Amino acid sequence: MLGKIVKSHGLRGEVKVVLPGGMPENLSLPGIHLRLADGRLLPAVFRGGRPVRGGYLFRVKGYEDVNQVAPLIRAEVVIRAADLPLLDDDEYYHFQLLGLQVRDVSGDELGELVEILSTGAHDVYCIRGEAGDELLVPAVSRFIVKIDTAAGSMVVDSRLLREEG
Repeated sequence: MLGKIVKSHGLRGEVKVVLPGGMPENLSLPGIHLRLADGRLLPAVFRGGRPVRGGYLFRVKGYEDVNQVAPLIRAEVVIRAADLPLLDDDEYYHFQLLGLQVRDVSGDELGELVEILSTGAHDVYCIRGEAGDELLVPAVSRFIVKIDTAAGSMVVDSRLLREEG
């Protein structure tokens, strides 16, 4: 999932899209679809795109007014993984990281990567343990030792976090 349409904006058919990965340029890729609440997939072409608080405003080709976009509210913006541009070896799409099981270099299980916070400098991974406690880990090589998406795991060096804090 690249994002989600959360509401309409104005009378001319603009929609507000929340993009967890913060990459509005991905909505110009071929192969974009909307997954409606009933599970149907509709091909979609997004136009424009300007930042607003909490997301981006877009127009969807073929939807020209507020009444036409109403059924699109809460639709997920999706694309097949095979249609996404290839990334460098040390880069990942957010959907590849969310849900990874995270452990420390010492072997201790820390929890699941449940959220990725986008900051100005770098992303921050939110890892939630079994007891509901959360650990915030900067997404930089100093703290991230290994990511294995095929195995569904990530290894971090939390000792460095304690030294920083």
